[in-house]
Amino acid sequence: MLSRRALEDMKPLDHANLENVLSALHKAVGCAAPASDPGQPGASAPATEAERKGVDHLLQDLHEELHLVLVEHGGMAEELLRAYEQLGIVFEVTRQVARVSSEKEVVRLFGNSLRITYHDNEIRLAERSGDDLSWSPSPPPARESVVEVVEESIAGSRLVVRTLPSTTDGVDEIMSAPVFSGEDFVCAIVFTHGPAGRRFVASDMSLVEALLSFCGDLVRKCRLTEELRGMSMNLVRALVSAIDQKDAYTSGHSNRVGQFAKLLGAALGMDNEELQMLEWAALLHDAGKIGIRDDVLKKPGKLTTEELEHIREHPVRSHELVRRVPQLKASMDGIRHHHERYDGSGYPDGLAGEDIPLQARVILVADVFDALTTSRSYRAAFDVETALDIMRQEAGRVSDPALVSLFEEIIRREIAHQRISFERFSCQSTSPGRDTSERNNTPEECTK
Repeated sequence: MLSRRALEDMKPLDHANLENVLSALHKAVGCAAPASDPGQPGASAPATEAERKGVDHLLQDLHEELHLVLVEHGGMAEELLRAYEQLGIVFEVTRQVARVSSEKEVVRLFGNSLRITYHDNEIRLAERSGDDLSWSPSPPPARESVVEVVEESIAGSRLVVRTLPSTTDGVDEIMSAPVFSGEDFVCAIVFTHGPAGRRFVASDMSLVEALLSFCGDLVRKCRLTEELRGMSMNLVRALVSAIDQKDAYTSGHSNRVGQFAKLLGAALGMDNEELQMLEWAALLHDAGKIGIRDDVLKKPGKLTTEELEHIREHPVRSHELVRRVPQLKASMDGIRHHHERYDGSGYPDGLAGEDIPLQARVILVADVFDALTTSRSYRAAFDVETALDIMRQEAGRVSDPALVSLFEEIIRREIAHQRISFERFSCQSTSPGRDTSERNNTPEECTK
């Protein structure tokens, strides 16, 4: 495709040169003289006044016709350039639309695409903030007039263009186009330009209306997808909670591991899809415990060899349960391998170091921390500082040392900003009659 610059560099008809040619021709005819002595035989007679006027009239008509052609040509060139620019917006949006996955990304895509084409305009995003409007990236000049146009466009659910009576704060013309998801207002895309800016024409309005209608449809799709994802997640959380209830001491464990794992995954730079699969894996990592005997899960003392082997079946049981859902394929590694140890002493496959999938290494760190900071049937909870100290001591043997270090930073930051509460994580005394001496307080014992 031709670039915008190529179109702008196309040479138009040379209007000035044609005007010069016509003027010279007019002068030549007006000043025409006999070619020879009219008395000589065969000499042509000088042009009469009527003939000169006739030629002059024809030249004037020719001049006017040519002027109309030149004006039309200029208008067609401008329309062609606008059409090309508008086609460029559509191409850019369709090229990138498959990559967006959230409402904010959709709106940002359309806003950025419009800014590229309407580069002689200032383009802002207006969103509702209570009864007022909030602006991005900044409040507009001529704010009172702009707000009035935006409110009119929202109230009428239509695009509104207004030329101000006089230039105000550098603004000469305003266009507001609202975006709706169904009947819900999402935002308005607001264009402003000064006297030097190009006026909005019907083709601009049609393009912006069509694009932002498409934007609204995509936002609605994102919202529906998010609602379905939320419903699915809530359903899984309910089922996982039912499994956790098999042991009162682990109630809510899987949900907390999911939250901790997402914090660590985000700090590692995982994208939204990877974080979603990580959360699924963390939520479902203990689903296989539904097949583990209650007397083993709730046993307060040390497990026998047979009981230990039985409880160690749960990662594989979890994997077998979840692998029947094709959509969760990307969460399989975290589910199966969350009990592998960094030194290779874990189970079920004895993987070591970075051979253990990253998803599983992340879940292990979150799993150990939650296990240490909650009470179990065989011991009371550790406080946060003690739990982090134990994890540091075991890093490199049980968990990935780099992840343990990063996780400690995250937990301290979250506590400092009061984004998570650790009131439940207090050191508790052992209940009367509970034997804690028969089990170790190491991370691998805590998470069995």
